[in-house]
Amino acid sequence: MGQIPKELEPTRSALHFFGAEVRRLRQNLEMSQADLGKELFVHKDLIRKIEAAERMPSEDLVKRCDAVLGAGGTLRRLWPMLERERRLRLSRDAPSPAAGFRSEATDRPVLDWLLASTKDARRLRANDEGVASAAEYLGQLRNDDHTQGAGLTYPTVAAIVDRDLHALIPHAPAVAAGFLELAGYEAVDLGADGIAQRHYLRALDVVTAYGDRLYGGYLIAVSLAHLSLHCGDADQAARLAAAALRGTEHDASSAVRAAFRAVLARAHARRGDEASCAAALLQVEADLSRSAAAEEPAWIRYFGEADLADEKAHCFFDLGLHELAQREAAQAVTLLDPSRGRRLAIDTALHAASLARARQIEHACAIGRQAVDHAAGLASFRGAHRIALMMAELQPHAELPVVRDLAEYAQTRLPSIVSLQHP
Repeated sequence: MGQIPKELEPTRSALHFFGAEVRRLRQNLEMSQADLGKELFVHKDLIRKIEAAERMPSEDLVKRCDAVLGAGGTLRRLWPMLERERRLRLSRDAPSPAAGFRSEATDRPVLDWLLASTKDARRLRANDEGVASAAEYLGQLRNDDHTQGAGLTYPTVAAIVDRDLHALIPHAPAVAAGFLELAGYEAVDLGADGIAQRHYLRALDVVTAYGDRLYGGYLIAVSLAHLSLHCGDADQAARLAAAALRGTEHDASSAVRAAFRAVLARAHARRGDEASCAAALLQVEADLSRSAAAEEPAWIRYFGEADLADEKAHCFFDLGLHELAQREAAQAVTLLDPSRGRRLAIDTALHAASLARARQIEHACAIGRQAVDHAAGLASFRGAHRIALMMAELQPHAELPVVRDLAEYAQTRLPSIVSLQHP
């Protein structure tokens, strides 16, 4: 008598989704695990462990599975996500500076920021035309990133960070920190969480040394805390947001407080604390209602109703409040500027994933097709990752014609994932 296949949760991780897809494709071809093992020149026990999400496959095995099972590239497209998951596990199991993202790496820099006195800030040199040009170029690169994804702009940003940052810091530390923050944001978009953390922490060092306390709070509460959420550490995200709120309580404007508290709400939602999440969101709404864009720091003026709807949608999705999640995701997409390609892809995919969890499969697939269209124009790991998460929600219904049609559409429309394959 054969073993009963292990029950998988495709949405739990990239490894679970990969295992579920290998099992589904194998069974559709009426192959046994031993049959597939022979085709791949591996033992059937390895196939069993992969299908049970107990073994991380190699890149070569992923490619061969895709070819043998006739997946048309859908399994190959999961490889960068599997590799990122492996790096995160490595960081947790064997924490070291080279392992990648580490939650504890933020503790000392945040404490230094909290204890720093703005009275000791270094005296800055006067701005010049070169600084103004650098600031303008930074704004252009940010716009390109929002529109196209990081795959096309990160090489330029990284080159500036490596080549020009040392000279820029004494003249314009805020602009230098802006380049580092953008580099970190783009590294997240390319699946390189450890690199992103290092960029963010270097930016925090710069603003701490030069006394820009408010922007330091932004780097802690928004950049680093969002990264912690992205890497699965909601507790650290909550601590970072709370530290930033405490450290800027006398300086923060309304929009700054709103952005910080939105991340705190996300952390509460990820931990399943509905009451704390709701309280934080009410504070966000109150803060945002008092905000006047002209009085806000330039770097936070983007945070408005579309971003609030996006944060709410993610909170409600994590809390399992799917009707609310769908409403807010649709609102975010409606309010977003059409140039925000990556955000449109992410929020549309979230909307579809929520519909799938609510078992509204046909509607989910219709919205999912829109998400694929948005993602197709991006060079973005995050965009492709959200499409994969959306398809994982639909995986239990993979034999339905409408889901098969969406999977085939995604297979033909989505580009290869652009990512940084090192920690």
